[in-house]
Amino acid sequence: VQLVKTAELDPRQNYVMGFHPHGVLAVGAFLNFCTEASGFSTIFPGITPHLMMLSLWFRFPFFRDYLMSAGLVSSDKESASYLLQKPEGGNMLAIIVGGAQEALDARPGSCTLLLKNRKGFVRLAIEHG
Repeated sequence: VQLVKTAELDPRQNYVMGFHPHGVLAVGAFLNFCTEASGFSTIFPGITPHLMMLSLWFRFPFFRDYLMSAGLVSSDKESASYLLQKPEGGNMLAIIVGGAQEALDARPGSCTLLLKNRKGFVRLAIEHG
């Protein structure tokens, strides 16, 4: 999966970005948003990416801190809202649209998008401008 710039992003704003497909372990999302493997900071200067992850993993002491140091945030609404309401901007919240359920459908040669009951990220984006 390669990160492609489709628009200039104003670093004074906050953004929600959808990512697909989830795949096994969400390696593509992790590499694009939690490392510099795709050159994110060059493509989108002034924007700090944060990848959402299943909130269950943030319940374990020390492991939670490790995840947060890599740029991961809990996939609950409160965590997303906290990042998106920062007035100074410069935050980008990456949401793997199909979530963990989509990971179960990961098969070679298949690209299934689970979207029917997963539109909360659109509501979140509208609420935070």
